[in-house]
Amino acid sequence: MQTQVNCPNCGTTYLADIYQIIDAGLEPQLKEMLLAGQLNIAVCPNCGVGGRIGTPLLYHDPAHDLFMVHVPQELNLDARRREELIGRLVKQAVDQTPPEKRRGYMLQPQTMLTIQSFMEKVWQTEGVTPEMLARQQRQVDLVRNLATSSPDVQDVLIEERIGDIDETFFQILRTQIDALSQTGESNQLVGLLNLQAKLMTGTEAGRKLEKQQIALHALSRDAKKAGGITPEILAKHVIANEGDDDLVTAIAISGQSALDYSFFTRLTDEVDKRQKAGDKAGAERLGRIRDNLLEMQREMQEASRQILQEAQDKLDRILAAPNTDEAVSSELDQIDDVFMHVLNARLAHAEAGGRREELSKLQQIQNTVIAQIEGETPPEVRLLSKLVNARDKKERNRLMEASPELITEQLVDVVNLLKDQAINSGQEDLSAKLEEIHSELTAKLMVAN
Repeated sequence: MQTQVNCPNCGTTYLADIYQIIDAGLEPQLKEMLLAGQLNIAVCPNCGVGGRIGTPLLYHDPAHDLFMVHVPQELNLDARRREELIGRLVKQAVDQTPPEKRRGYMLQPQTMLTIQSFMEKVWQTEGVTPEMLARQQRQVDLVRNLATSSPDVQDVLIEERIGDIDETFFQILRTQIDALSQTGESNQLVGLLNLQAKLMTGTEAGRKLEKQQIALHALSRDAKKAGGITPEILAKHVIANEGDDDLVTAIAISGQSALDYSFFTRLTDEVDKRQKAGDKAGAERLGRIRDNLLEMQREMQEASRQILQEAQDKLDRILAAPNTDEAVSSELDQIDDVFMHVLNARLAHAEAGGRREELSKLQQIQNTVIAQIEGETPPEVRLLSKLVNARDKKERNRLMEASPELITEQLVDVVNLLKDQAINSGQEDLSAKLEEIHSELTAKLMVAN
């Protein structure tokens, strides 16, 4: 909800989005924002001063049976008012939970006295220990200190805290950059971008990350030229980077669709070639890489089988339920692309086999899933998804003209952010499409204004 905030620095009054109930099952994006340090953050539009807003928080994670509340001590509430506040939050959380998903533990929330203990509980659901959390907090503090320090002080801090500058540190820094890019704080944003560039070239972790980005970009470029990733292209890039185990793993994961018999045959042929040439060390190194990738492929295949089986079991439960709407609703937070793949496959088999009753039931489930998902998805997100999947510019233009009220500066900012993320992850096709959408949306806004 939007809450009026008074800036303690310049006195400006402005509105900020403040959340008191975080339900990881109903709104997983709020959990992501909480963990990223972006939830309940208010930044003054006038002077740029801001930070976390101290507000009561109720957290519900049905996947871990976690239901807890934190009321900041600085609110100075007596026992009666405190209990009334917690009771109100619990009632709101229960009311917004579908009846079939309500559980007994929701009547007695755990009380977390400090925000630190509250956050530790949330992080534990992600497999993060208190020791890991303490290290991450040091890294967050280091990002903040580096961002506000002069170049000379930065050099000293980097040298002293080089052990804290790793891949996680760069993820935290990237999160801060993304957050600032949405606030329009250009001066702070430029400072963080310069800091990132400095660390990418001036630290071992940064150089390693940059090397990985360059290698993945090269793989993406070759795949694009060939019309897709092939075993030959993947083998070529694995061999080219065989001296770096982490980089080989990243490349293999990025091109896992090409991890097939042909790929491993190419590596084996190269091993044999080196052995015949007397390159024993090179043959052993590449042979070890081949064996490691074979094991990784086996583990991924086993994980995929388990995921597919879970999706099939989920579909069977919905098929057997007397009420399709209720069954889909109870499983909605667990329905993903794999489930839809299984559902579409079962539809095709039922149609091919002439099983009309089964086909009708499956079609009903498909329609119910689509209707419920679209009902929970903001219209702006639905529009953006349609724009990304549109066949061409003509179709995108038709979609934009059909929903002019959804074309806003905020939507343009989101597209720009997604484009940057696509570039950083080496998704050139997606970034190019988002660049086109960004230009088209900007043009529509200019005409409207």
